[in-house]
Amino acid sequence: MQGSIRGWILQHFPERQIYLRSGGEVKYYVLTTRLQVLVSTLLTVMAVWCAYTMVNLFFGHNPLRPASQEVKRVQAHYQRLLADAQAKEGNARLMLDEQRENFERMAKSFEERHEALSQIMGNADMAKPASVGAMKGETLSFTSNRVLMAPATRDVMPRSARKVVTQTAELNTGLDIDRSLNSLGETQDAILTSAEDKTLDQIEINRALIRAVDMNVDTVLQESSFGKGGLFLPVDPSQVTTNENGFVSRVASIQARLAEVDALEDAVNSMPLGHPVGVETYKTSAFGMRKDPFTKRPTFHQGLDFGGQRLTPIVATASGTVSYVGRRGNYGRVVEIDHGHGFITRYAHLHKTFVKRGQKIEKGEKIAGMGSTGRSTANHLHYEVHFQGRVYDPNKFLKAGLYVQ
Repeated sequence: MQGSIRGWILQHFPERQIYLRSGGEVKYYVLTTRLQVLVSTLLTVMAVWCAYTMVNLFFGHNPLRPASQEVKRVQAHYQRLLADAQAKEGNARLMLDEQRENFERMAKSFEERHEALSQIMGNADMAKPASVGAMKGETLSFTSNRVLMAPATRDVMPRSARKVVTQTAELNTGLDIDRSLNSLGETQDAILTSAEDKTLDQIEINRALIRAVDMNVDTVLQESSFGKGGLFLPVDPSQVTTNENGFVSRVASIQARLAEVDALEDAVNSMPLGHPVGVETYKTSAFGMRKDPFTKRPTFHQGLDFGGQRLTPIVATASGTVSYVGRRGNYGRVVEIDHGHGFITRYAHLHKTFVKRGQKIEKGEKIAGMGSTGRSTANHLHYEVHFQGRVYDPNKFLKAGLYVQ
């Protein structure tokens, strides 16, 4: 192959001599094969370069073209880039707005839950009334996005052991904090469960105390002012979703039960559960049928008699307002106290009184001294308990008071 190439080169580029005659002198120059090949190569390269330049001049980038055309071409290119960037920005903004709306909705939900829980747990300084909807048997009114919920002594859920608790709905906003917020929702659900249990326990304890004195719970509650008026609770109907219905219903039930607890506690606090004598004493006559100490005939005794020395301290068995002070027939000197909820106590045969009519009295406060005024055989206290004009056995209230203590 080398020989063939060498032969081809020698054939086309043989050694040549150039003679020049000038001034009677003859000069000659020898063009070697190598020089001829070098010159031919250079000319070929230059021809190719010129051809490439011409093609590029007509069909490629031409610096001689008008400047306006080049500007338009660059402008169109950057307009395409700008349109792509704006489209990406629009998509990013839509995603951000969606996530922000989800987060705001979720944050508002948790804020309402927190306010409801704070109200339930008694943190009045931490929270405002929560949006809990209306209870069974009542009407929702979305006028001005507010609802009037009248307190009631009945909750919307039946009173029963709650072994299965409705779990908080899982949140899915596409944010990294979903897991922590779901955990917070579970914690709030646990707080609700604890509040339900404590509230039900308190309700049953108070109901048991009222039943222990042979009284009807509903009858006692009817004597309270509970249930008058109402509490405005803000509600945004567009924000009450299906997932929130369980939480709203549970909060409404707990609030109703808390209202029942308040009513029952007011009633229990009005019940005369204390002891009417401020020192150790003894009973001299029980409630019910007995032999009259004067006539020796069977008669009904409407209270309890406690024996003691003259001026033995007599104290109020519950807080209330003195409704009567003075003499009253066979009772002698009497003090009567209105404790509210229909409860009235009467302290008779007193030697001296230390209160005035209309005076506010606290439980355990001294009101009189024991005596023997009126139809009495010796120093003693005749103590009666009245409810709605009917007399009840004071001994049952004393036993219930010992249970409370």
